[in-house]
Amino acid sequence: MGDQSSASGRARSAAENGVRNAAGNAERAADSPAARGVARAGFVVVGLLHLLIAWLALQVATGGSRQQADQSGAVQQIASAPGGPLLLWTGGLCCAALAVWMVIRAVSLFRGRGKATTGVGHVGTAVAYLSIASLFVSSAVGQRKSSSQQSEHTTATVLSIPFGPVVLFLAGLVILGIGVYFGYRGVTRNFLGKDAQPDESAPRWVAVVGGVGYAAKGVAVAVVGILVLVAAVRHDPGQQSGLDGALKSLAAQPFGTVILVVVALGLACYGIYCGARARYSRL
Repeated sequence: MGDQSSASGRARSAAENGVRNAAGNAERAADSPAARGVARAGFVVVGLLHLLIAWLALQVATGGSRQQADQSGAVQQIASAPGGPLLLWTGGLCCAALAVWMVIRAVSLFRGRGKATTGVGHVGTAVAYLSIASLFVSSAVGQRKSSSQQSEHTTATVLSIPFGPVVLFLAGLVILGIGVYFGYRGVTRNFLGKDAQPDESAPRWVAVVGGVGYAAKGVAVAVVGILVLVAAVRHDPGQQSGLDGALKSLAAQPFGTVILVVVALGLACYGIYCGARARYSRL
């Protein structure tokens, strides 16, 4: 028994050392100039995507376009540009690499500080960047299903399962909470210095456009959350059509054109801020 216990302890110790060595190697790879360069390129891609969404939202506000004012519409704009397929694959690679970098950074922070909540922001943004990367890749291989269609399909699937409306309602509350949190970060500017973002030493305009951008993104995400709640209460997946539906819902409100123009300009600010992260973030 003693020999078995000793062998088990050695195996466990070897496994733990292997995990630590792998994590250390990953951290060193993430700190390399090449990895940081690709991560910065990922911020540029995300910024470009938000600028295109803002442009599409402005066109919706002025009645000049029926395109999807969301990530899928922005990706379609990129796909139709000269060299579109190459741009799509490049964008997908950069966003995927940025997501991996964020995960490695989260693990590094957890290892260094030992708190369960450390690095949560990095993991959350990694999930968002992975979804953008998948959108680029899907478009590159010819699967161009719109984000609103995907949102409606997902909503219908959730509603069809046991306790689906309850699950969907809770998801709506989470999305609404994320929108409120984005707005809070924008108003207080407490995003500076967190989650691989610029700190107070960055030029003042970075904080200004970041604050406006976070506030506008918060409004858009909060409206998405409200639409999810409505879909859950009414058991109607057609009520939930993602960011495109949220922006068009804003346009349908009193003074909706003005509101949507303001939100679109705010999303443009968020896009500019993402570009600034590529330059001023301390990676």
